[in-house]
Amino acid sequence: MSQIPQIGGFDQLGVERAVHALSRSNVRAPLSIERIKVWVKQFRGDEEKTLAWLILRNLIFRTNEQLQSSMRQALKQATLHFLDEIGQRRTVAWTDALKGAAGLEFCCGPPSLVQYGMGQPGKSGDLIARAINQRYGIKKEFPSGINVLSEKERFIVVDDGTYTGVQLETFLRNWDLDYSSGRVAIAVGMAHQTACGYLHTQFPQVRLFHGELLTPEICFAALSQKWVDTKQWQYDKTPIEVYAEVHKRAQPFNGGNEGNGFGGIGALVAFSHGVPDDSIQLLWGVSETWKPLVER
Repeated sequence: MSQIPQIGGFDQLGVERAVHALSRSNVRAPLSIERIKVWVKQFRGDEEKTLAWLILRNLIFRTNEQLQSSMRQALKQATLHFLDEIGQRRTVAWTDALKGAAGLEFCCGPPSLVQYGMGQPGKSGDLIARAINQRYGIKKEFPSGINVLSEKERFIVVDDGTYTGVQLETFLRNWDLDYSSGRVAIAVGMAHQTACGYLHTQFPQVRLFHGELLTPEICFAALSQKWVDTKQWQYDKTPIEVYAEVHKRAQPFNGGNEGNGFGGIGALVAFSHGVPDDSIQLLWGVSETWKPLVER
């Protein structure tokens, strides 16, 4: 660990220790200290190193167990919503309702449509749907196999997160289903405010439920300004300018160069199973000269 002294109000050594402590405590498993060191080594000079450690300190990392907890909250909210509609919220436990105790038939599936008889088993939504099926006994179905939902059927679209809402919007528009009955809901572990507003506008009949809400204030652009305002950053160039220099140097990235991630969200989010492309690209991007912190 580099012995960088405290600069003004910013104790970089303290930040490094905090990041390492998170890794050692398994709060960010399987993100190892070795992986962190490899990633930070790609940043050059004091400005870039400071940026790397500030990103790591503010990274929202969710283990499988934490994501399961968030999904449980989202699934519970979705189920209670449907119980409210039939007036059984107070009479049936939500976990029992998922097993048919309220007279409803629940199933869940990923926001993807089967093509040529093949699904997308590696996608996050499929992983989440499989885990929910195993834990709660809800039938797992690919949406493309369903054209109509009966009066008793309810479909919950599940995924680890949504940030712009664009992927879910595209999926819903391509799913040949009538949403006016209100029998479809979405449950995700994490949702950005942008996605919540966008999907509500596009599909007001499809309710979105989330375990965690991500706001712009905890994404890269706002945090960069906060670091400056609170004297954590005391260089002439802004964190955003330094990030842009590092990002440009590491190009070209496989699949395009989107510095702030898809939709410009600039999220600092990663999961044990991968990282959304809505997060800043230096966290997940791959090039000939750049290794990601977490692989997609």
